[in-house]
Amino acid sequence: MATARTRDLRGHVAAIVPTAFVVVAFLLPLIGLLLLSLRPTDTMNNVLPGFTGAQYAEVFGTSYLWGSVVESLWLAVRVSLTCLVLAFPLAWYLARSTSPVGRSLVFVITLSPLLTSEVVRSFGWRVVMSGEGPVNVTLQALGLVDESLPLLRSPWTVFLAVVHVLLPFAVLALSASLGAIDNRLLQASADLGAGALRTFRSVVLPLATPGIVAATVIVFSLSMGVYVTPLLVGGANQPLAGLRIQTEAMVAFDQPRAAALSFVLLAVTLAVCGLVGLAGRLAERGRRA
Repeated sequence: MATARTRDLRGHVAAIVPTAFVVVAFLLPLIGLLLLSLRPTDTMNNVLPGFTGAQYAEVFGTSYLWGSVVESLWLAVRVSLTCLVLAFPLAWYLARSTSPVGRSLVFVITLSPLLTSEVVRSFGWRVVMSGEGPVNVTLQALGLVDESLPLLRSPWTVFLAVVHVLLPFAVLALSASLGAIDNRLLQASADLGAGALRTFRSVVLPLATPGIVAATVIVFSLSMGVYVTPLLVGGANQPLAGLRIQTEAMVAFDQPRAAALSFVLLAVTLAVCGLVGLAGRLAERGRRA
């Protein structure tokens, strides 16, 4: 018993340093950003001493800024739902397939985007969707269009590119949850006369709730603050909060307003993720009841 307690104590002590580093590295910049968001500015956007809530009033009262938060929220919802739908069959195959070769192949293809940087993947989309890219060339060869379509600056291209970037995260989160489902439960459902759809609705979905919640939270959080892909694929004029923050900080040089917009974006993200987590806990509680 003493040996077990000693091992537990050593484990706790060993975890203190990395945990403290993560907490400090997260909280200190966040506190600094919060203080910056409360600073007043002069007409030249120079930071002045004191504190004010004027920056937040401008964020909520300016359609240019608040509209970007709403647009980011709408993009994040669409990306999260699309990633869940696309990731579910891939994660199911990775978790339940008995073919090592097929599973390894799907695993490599699905997760290969993580082996390259987001910049490289985004430039790949620029090549594909450009006026001389394969999409426009194919459409013209089939006679569907007479001239190249402006796909590169399209919001739908940005949406597809963001889905491509974040889909592997959803697959990883779902495959872990689906892999934990006992095969005997699926067999019992079939023995009781339930079809594939009924088994999916009554057995698989409830048991996959933790993975669904994890995948939704991860993809939603990342897509709310996505910046590189929309910038490279859609341009700096995309009405997304991440791009607006960059414009306020690096073009208008209004650091407090950029910080305030960042905190509003963070608050909205945390609120939605909290609601998703709460819905997942209620669903889990209902399943156990």
